[in-house]
Amino acid sequence: MRRLIERIFSREIGAFRRFLTRWRKKPSSMSASPPPSRRSVTEKPSPSQLKTHHHSAEKGSSKKAKPPLRPGENRVDGTSQKKTAPRASSQKKYPASPPPHNKRVVPRKSSAKPNRIAPQRGKHLAREIAKTPEDPFASTVGSAVFHLVLLLILIPFLTPQPSPPPEPSRLVIRYIPREESQPEKETLAPEKTPPEITEEKPVLPVPDTEEISDPSPPGNTEAQTQPKVFASDADSSHTPTGRTGKGRVKALSLHGGNAQTESAVAAGIDWLIRHQSPEGNWEPQRFDKRCADTENPCDGLGYAEHQAGITSLALLALLGDGHVPSTTGSTREQSAFLALSWLIDHQDTTGCIRSAKGDSPRNMYDHGIATFAICEAAQLMRDPVIEKKALLALTFIEEAQQPGGGWDYFPSPTLRNDLSITGWQVLAIQAGRKLGFLPSHRLTEKLNRFLQRSIKPSGRATYADRGRGRGRGGYGIDAVGLLTRIIHGESPHSLQSRQISTDLLRHLPAPTEREDWDREPQSMYYWYTATLALFHVGGAAWDTWNSSLQEFVLPMQHTVGEKRGSWDPDPNWIGKAGGRVAQTALGVLTFETYFRYTPIYRQLGSKP
Repeated sequence: MRRLIERIFSREIGAFRRFLTRWRKKPSSMSASPPPSRRSVTEKPSPSQLKTHHHSAEKGSSKKAKPPLRPGENRVDGTSQKKTAPRASSQKKYPASPPPHNKRVVPRKSSAKPNRIAPQRGKHLAREIAKTPEDPFASTVGSAVFHLVLLLILIPFLTPQPSPPPEPSRLVIRYIPREESQPEKETLAPEKTPPEITEEKPVLPVPDTEEISDPSPPGNTEAQTQPKVFASDADSSHTPTGRTGKGRVKALSLHGGNAQTESAVAAGIDWLIRHQSPEGNWEPQRFDKRCADTENPCDGLGYAEHQAGITSLALLALLGDGHVPSTTGSTREQSAFLALSWLIDHQDTTGCIRSAKGDSPRNMYDHGIATFAICEAAQLMRDPVIEKKALLALTFIEEAQQPGGGWDYFPSPTLRNDLSITGWQVLAIQAGRKLGFLPSHRLTEKLNRFLQRSIKPSGRATYADRGRGRGRGGYGIDAVGLLTRIIHGESPHSLQSRQISTDLLRHLPAPTEREDWDREPQSMYYWYTATLALFHVGGAAWDTWNSSLQEFVLPMQHTVGEKRGSWDPDPNWIGKAGGRVAQTALGVLTFETYFRYTPIYRQLGSKP
């Protein structure tokens, strides 16, 4: 390798060595006289030099030789410089040796032939006996420079590649039923009367009985292949949480609910049922046709294109209040069954749930909320047909995931990742986990990478990575990010969760600041996501938020007239899109938080 480098950089190394040789010369070599000729000793002298040497030798025989004159210099010692012609000589000329290095040769013109003299050799020139590059000092410096250059060249090849950062640890949380609801099960199914298990049959009715007898018809090929995407969890539990009975009473007292919140939930459910269409859905663009007071109907219409998502929010409110869909149960249970049937009827063969049949636009906001509702209904009903529909909807979420790991408004690849839309998909996926369907490893890994990009280590979240809302932040999307991370497995006790919880407490519910959502994201949607996130965190943060929620949001509900039980839409574009139906459904879901879920910090067995 050294020889190869010397061959390649021979010219540069030689120049560097010559520079070192000159630099190391002693000051004595720098005399006042000009440097002698660069001609080598072995070179033949020129005729003029031969004549000069002959002349100097002739004078040296008579008296002591004097140093030659420099050009333009005159003698000052009184002697005169006479020009004498040299004697002619016919003898053969011999090459003369070069003059000594300590005498300056002044060429003289002479036509006479020089005398024959023997070659004389004086001292060698200083440069002729200079240190060669093999000198220890020069060799040391050259070697150091060479190895330094070689080291710089080889460093990129010898340096090992940095190991990739370790994958973030994930906390897998398994939802279990409330302990307080177990005694009720024992009273409902005594050991002496095992046949009483048939009491659960009213929970399972489905209009199409043929599908129950044939769970996998030959024409439905999608249903046969979907379990490959979402695996089944044999340890999952279908038992609902304590949304009714003593479990609900205990949860209310434990988490800060009271009679006022319960009254608000009941009034909101009544308003939703009064304005439900006979087909089972809620029509945001003309729900006012269902008002009993035709002279003073409700205002606050919404967009028809979000009919599936708004119907799903209303169904989630019914399910959260403990009303299991049924055809023979109470009015609220029948209302929940009609809403669930409408959603399933609007699910196409790919699994997407649309606001209208046919070629209507597919929206991932609507589909994510609808999948969330169907999974919760399937968990409560224990119906294989409903579970199959939930699995088909979950599979569509898997297929609609963007390459970047998030979800966008539309299921087709757009390369845009929206954290708000992604939050609803994560809620639906988590509901599928409790139902027993586990997402694929590919979905989870892509989602983890997106959440790491969109949510900073400090907890600050970004709305989207391109297109509408690109790079926009704020405490509204921070609440969505906190809820999404906790539901996906982030510990509610982590530093990031604590930091965002503290920041959300600086932005408590403020109904008077809802006009400009882009500047102040105060809205019912923000209050719902922040309520659910801080509920899982618990502690002083939840107590502070809950007090403000009951102080400012609870009085906003109408208590008289046709609007009783409902909330007015937000005075911003979110309120215009969802209308009064979505606003009321979100309000009911917000005040069902006390008993709807078990907080994650309690599932972990830790204190808030």
